[in-house]
Amino acid sequence: MSKSSAGAETTTAPAAVVGGGGLKKGASSSPSKKRKLLFRLLPLFVHVLSVMLYLRPLTRPHPYNSDLVSSPRPVLDEAHIMTNDNKDVRGTAPLGEVWINDYWGRPMNSPSSHRSWRPLTVLSFRWLGRYLGRGGFGWSELFSHRLVNVLIHASVSELASILSVKLFFPSPTADPYSLPYILTRTLTKLLFAVHPTHVECTANAANRPHILSLLCSALASDPDVNIVIMGGAIAAGLLSSETAIFQLPGAVVTMTAIRWRRATAVSGGGAKENPLSTLLSTALALLPRYFLLVLLAATYLGGRYVYDTLSIPDGLIRPAENPYYSLVGLERIATYSLVLSSHVGKAFLIDPVGFSHEYGFDCVRKVTAPFVPWVGPLVEGGDPRLWIPIGLLLLVVVVTVECTLAGPAAVVMWGVMLSWLATLFPVSGFVKVGTSIADRIAVPSTLAVAVFGGRGLAWFLTDFGTKRISSSKDLKKGLDRRIIYAVKSAPVILLYLHFWVKVDKRASEWMDSAPLLESSLESCPRSAKSNLEISKIYSGLYPEKFDLGRALSYLEKAESIDPTYCDVHQQFAHCHIQETKYLKFEERLTKAVLCPFSMGGAVPMWQQYWQAVTKDPGPGGDAARKRMDMYQKRINEAVMKEQEKEEKERKERGGRMAGGEL
Repeated sequence: MSKSSAGAETTTAPAAVVGGGGLKKGASSSPSKKRKLLFRLLPLFVHVLSVMLYLRPLTRPHPYNSDLVSSPRPVLDEAHIMTNDNKDVRGTAPLGEVWINDYWGRPMNSPSSHRSWRPLTVLSFRWLGRYLGRGGFGWSELFSHRLVNVLIHASVSELASILSVKLFFPSPTADPYSLPYILTRTLTKLLFAVHPTHVECTANAANRPHILSLLCSALASDPDVNIVIMGGAIAAGLLSSETAIFQLPGAVVTMTAIRWRRATAVSGGGAKENPLSTLLSTALALLPRYFLLVLLAATYLGGRYVYDTLSIPDGLIRPAENPYYSLVGLERIATYSLVLSSHVGKAFLIDPVGFSHEYGFDCVRKVTAPFVPWVGPLVEGGDPRLWIPIGLLLLVVVVTVECTLAGPAAVVMWGVMLSWLATLFPVSGFVKVGTSIADRIAVPSTLAVAVFGGRGLAWFLTDFGTKRISSSKDLKKGLDRRIIYAVKSAPVILLYLHFWVKVDKRASEWMDSAPLLESSLESCPRSAKSNLEISKIYSGLYPEKFDLGRALSYLEKAESIDPTYCDVHQQFAHCHIQETKYLKFEERLTKAVLCPFSMGGAVPMWQQYWQAVTKDPGPGGDAARKRMDMYQKRINEAVMKEQEKEEKERKERGGRMAGGEL
């Protein structure tokens, strides 16, 4: 097998990308002290860049807030983390309750719990907030939590770069100072750092569970990590986010691939060497790690099964956030194939929809009839968007066949990629989730994209076309090499700059609710939830933007998009009371009380309002009491109707169970 002067394998593009050599040979075995120092400092420099990428938008003056360090405003779910009502985070609740409550402080067995069990993440807010954000540094607690997210993200970038060189430079004699080696590590780290999909998890403190669990999974994927540390990382990941369970196959396949490629490199990969035999011996060597991983995963799943906290209650899955859950049959298969394809695109730096913190009803339309499985676009009136999942499926088949023909090394590396793409399983339609499309769901799959993408870019810079062009007799060798590197480096630099600017802009939008919601409506103008949320900006949340007419127009649009979206009633009531339109306020407040998602805030408002208006002993008080009785009767009838419905469903379930037993 031929090698370049830098020591990387250069036979063909697939061979180079799948397995760079970087072997010590000749002069490269004794790099100069200056080169050693440069290459030792480069990872540190890239790490600083990874932090500065987010630190800049987190600290610079914002159009809506001139001081994001000492007085930032919570954005979306950060309000739940920072509120004093969240006693688990504030530290006012006993430590034991952290382990029995969900991420939002509700008991895990409560009907209103989304089953998001993340005790380690809650403890990170509880403890770090105590020592970082409530004194000494002059930082606000919220900024401190955001900074911790940035540091976690930079750490995952570093782990991705380590996994990359271990996968592609498996030989024990690989030269860590060779150009292919250092470029692979650097470009992988930068590619992970500038991935736009990560902004939601990094810039917003409340989304820490997703990036923290990936840190743990990436650490557990390294077979050189002590087995005790690996077990601790897996346990920590499962305690950080429920999505960590879907990252374990990626960790298993990655550690196996690293060990197998190293064993193959040590043996020389001769013709007599049986790849399956080497793979079997590798698996046997890793058997204690497999056992520990399976044991921890089984304990986690078994515990959640016993306590009936594995899945989110049906009543909490809402059309405004996941409009596809109720779909069945071919319509469900087709729509979820489109949802899955959207996440694959996000992972590979292609976002067909655009940035939005919510992709709910009616941002991405469901696939509708006429429809024939997998040939929907060919049917007259069929949905042309189905070409996307069809094309992706064909691509997977083609790559699988090509890798099979290329040999065991290509198959194993393709398995690594597929195992991390399998982290998208929650949005495949087979399990219950409360959201449909979200950047945070795609984050774990981007680990493999960064690893393979970084190696591919390094191969492009060091090997692609170099040998052919260098053989030209028209230019001197030295000048020729410099021209080649300059020409090839330009598009790579532009690519990274493009995503750097994109991340900077998006992170800045996440620093305040107003620009975030405005950007969401640009991508999803028919998102009912985004229209509701932005109406709050203009109804008093931002005094400088107060505009009741505009707030009501957004609410009316939200209601027209999804007439079943009952959350709008409380916000309508909030606007009408400010307009002093009391009859409209009473009507909307009654509907807000009947909405299970706004009942908690609406009931105290109901009690306070009617207590005040019925105090009048005159005709006004009499009229108010009549209206109150009318609305109370409506509420009682609705409650009785719901109770009858629940009783009927309970009896039907009991009948089905009895029938099954018989």
